[in-house]
Amino acid sequence: MLSTPYDDVRAGAEAAREAVAELGLVADEPLQQYVNGLGQRLARAAPARGFVYRFHVVDQWPPNAFSLPGGAIFVSRGLLALSNSEDELANVLAHEIMHAAQRHAAGRQAVGRGLSPFSLGWLGAAQVAAYARDQERSADADGQRLAASAGFDPRAMGAFLRSLEKIEILRMGAARLPTFLDTHPGATERVAATATLAQQITWTPRPDALDRAAYLRRLDGLVLGENPSQGILRDGRFLHPDLDLAVNFPDGWRVDNGANAVVALSPDADARFAIQFAGRGDDPRAPAAAFLAGPARTFRAQISEAQPLQLGCCAAYQVRGHVATREGGVSAQLTWLTWRGNLYLLSAAALGPVAQKYFGRARAMARSFRPLSAEERSSIEVERLRVALALEGETLPELLARTGSSWDVQRAAIANDVVATASLGRGDLLKIAVREPYAPASPSPGSAKSEEPR
Repeated sequence: MLSTPYDDVRAGAEAAREAVAELGLVADEPLQQYVNGLGQRLARAAPARGFVYRFHVVDQWPPNAFSLPGGAIFVSRGLLALSNSEDELANVLAHEIMHAAQRHAAGRQAVGRGLSPFSLGWLGAAQVAAYARDQERSADADGQRLAASAGFDPRAMGAFLRSLEKIEILRMGAARLPTFLDTHPGATERVAATATLAQQITWTPRPDALDRAAYLRRLDGLVLGENPSQGILRDGRFLHPDLDLAVNFPDGWRVDNGANAVVALSPDADARFAIQFAGRGDDPRAPAAAFLAGPARTFRAQISEAQPLQLGCCAAYQVRGHVATREGGVSAQLTWLTWRGNLYLLSAAALGPVAQKYFGRARAMARSFRPLSAEERSSIEVERLRVALALEGETLPELLARTGSSWDVQRAAIANDVVATASLGRGDLLKIAVREPYAPASPSPGSAKSEEPR
């Protein structure tokens, strides 16, 4: 229960740990320090609360920003790639600061508790959504005022919202009609409201504010789209260049590179295979023993097999068992294996009546665990944000062709907040996207990113 700011701190700290584990942080310390420093400038002008604000860039491609109770605030690398000025980013951070400062999470919790049993379901959800929309309007307005008080242009909030609306239309193919269950006001309403308010706010620019060119250079090298450092999926294979490993999933299965595991679901949805990091070490018996002594007993699993294996590339330990659930019996085959100082768990779970036919495929998946081939490694590319100087009178299509950008004209125009047909001036700095061979980063000691496949 978020009754006080101190409750916010406790709840937010746990949620922040989960967010970092789920999404990961962008491995760019100068960029992280810059965003946190910008956030701290804004926080000094924010209403006093019993918590400390912290700002992070998460390794998420869709443009996104969110705040947690207690002052942990996150922006995605996709949001940074869409932004075009320090003023825009400052307004986004100020918006999230005001969510935390005004304890909006506690407010939504209180509204939800206040609903009668007769207002649950659609009506209850609509009431909570309407309350959340009012919170967003408040965070927009108060965030603009906060940004202005810290020396940032409040008009930039509307500019960023316009870019966000355009990229959503590009992604969806058309503007989506708002519904009564939306938790955010419509983009058109927000753009108009923020533009009107900005005209009423008096502000003084910071003397040390970054101009657009300096801001864009801060973003140079940012990964766009899929990040190979988290592994990639290709034709049923999971390839992780930083860990130098590859594994094959069964043909025709739906495979998802999730935050904490790579998961495959059978076509009939009666079996699930997964790969996940299981810790540092070179003895697969250790995590197997911990499982048998802990979770296996907790869930009263009937263990039918527990034995060491040699799976071509590495030592392994396999456990088979069966668990009774309310929905019926589930059988599982768990294989721990060691690979270059790390331990991994390859799990296969299936409904009891069909489990045996899947265990052979699970063993084949485990045996496919191997290093990347030279061809696989050389084929992995990454798309990065780069900045390019325009030539006098050059058009955007001409600049994209000259620099070899992988963005089309429409995407580049939105990313740079320019008209696709406009002539550019000499020295204008624009964001482009460049595909290049991926070079694995050197694992840093204690780095979860370097150890955990996703």
